[in-house]
Amino acid sequence: MVKVIALLKRKQGMTREDFTRYWREKHGPLVARVFPGVRRYVQNHAARLPGRGEPQIDGVAELWFDSLESWRTAADFIQGDQGKVIREDEEKFLDRSRMVSFVAEEKVIKE
Repeated sequence: MVKVIALLKRKQGMTREDFTRYWREKHGPLVARVFPGVRRYVQNHAARLPGRGEPQIDGVAELWFDSLESWRTAADFIQGDQGKVIREDEEKFLDRSRMVSFVAEEKVIKE
């Protein structure tokens, strides 16, 4: 299993509530509908804990792929003309300059 894991920060001036709503209700369904080869898509929304202040990130996205080849197909898609719809949508709610992402190969330690 190969995953793309992305640490996300909302666009400046956007509330946490608006970020969460947009990511879950608009962007999530778009990714699920058009992104090729995604086996599983998980959104992890940061919880605000009492006395802890503002979380450093607003969420973590996980995109799961069967293989590096299926990930490469998706990477080509997102960088090409067809992926423009996703990139443009990200501009509506993400601070892409603060986004950190990486490709990981999953190693399960405990089920």
